[in-house]
Amino acid sequence: MNLSIWNDEFWLPQNTTWQNFHELEQNGVRLPKIRDLLYVYPLAALLYITRLLFEYYIAQPLGRSVGVRDDQLNKQRIDKKSINRSKSPDNIQKQQQRRTKTRMSPLAKFSESTWRFTFYLSVFLYGVLIMKDKIWLWDTRHCWLNYPNHELTNDVYWYYMIELAFYWSLVFSQFIDVKRKDFWEMFLHHIATISLLSFSYIVNFVRVGSLVLVVHDCGDYWLEGAKMAKYARAQRLCDTTFVIFAVVWFITRLCFYPYKVLYTTTFEEMNILGLFPAYYMFNGLLILLQILHYFWFYLICQVAISACKAGKVKKDERSDSEESDDEQDTVDADVDKDK
Repeated sequence: MNLSIWNDEFWLPQNTTWQNFHELEQNGVRLPKIRDLLYVYPLAALLYITRLLFEYYIAQPLGRSVGVRDDQLNKQRIDKKSINRSKSPDNIQKQQQRRTKTRMSPLAKFSESTWRFTFYLSVFLYGVLIMKDKIWLWDTRHCWLNYPNHELTNDVYWYYMIELAFYWSLVFSQFIDVKRKDFWEMFLHHIATISLLSFSYIVNFVRVGSLVLVVHDCGDYWLEGAKMAKYARAQRLCDTTFVIFAVVWFITRLCFYPYKVLYTTTFEEMNILGLFPAYYMFNGLLILLQILHYFWFYLICQVAISACKAGKVKKDERSDSEESDDEQDTVDADVDKDK
């Protein structure tokens, strides 16, 4: 086997070479190019800047209008209760310094969730719009039949670019935002998703890649909507939205994803294209995502069980670090945080 990083025998199915891609392009068939992925990085930076502007000019005013609390009020209440609980001035100063570093106000959380809700809902609607007339949505064998002669259309191209840019922006912002309890699980999820999308784009597996994107976009905006309702103290709306989120998650990620997407990438791909080294890498990434799905569904069930016991959605197990959790409990013991 050739040691080149883009060796045909490793990346492509049997009887398929990069020369076949070149010939198709010469015949006027538009195919993905590796250099297209370079455009993702400036687009990711643009998305991150858009997020900051959106949160400041749209999400924060919206949050204030529905009564979501801001930093200043929380800080005063935290300082007061910290003084009452600690006798040592040194301990008080250390606690305040630690909380200043890790704290994230309800308004900031509301703004972040509003941005994610807007993005997830928008990209999901876009995905449904462009995918509804795609033949491989209804018959997954067409993800592989006539490969590699699968022309890249503008709508699927932008679907990939926007999603990749968003996940790169999440990787970057993870190290800036308040650290979450599932920081490394989310980091692993983002890297696996980016690797999966990049690989599927390079080898022109964009048909099955677009299926993965639509499935993952179905439930995320329901979760962010539930968080927004929680921060706004709309408990009934929060509970209802969370139940919808849990049902959608179960159907899309624990039923449709393994029985349709994983089935076509493991069995239909093998039957139509045969086995090749990158086949195992591709499916390994897809299975890794499924393992993360089970892990997060376990957390969702924990929230649901707590909600049944308390009579309301009590806490987001995927929320801030324990330091931030303690702080939020100090701020208001009567108002549960996150979901």
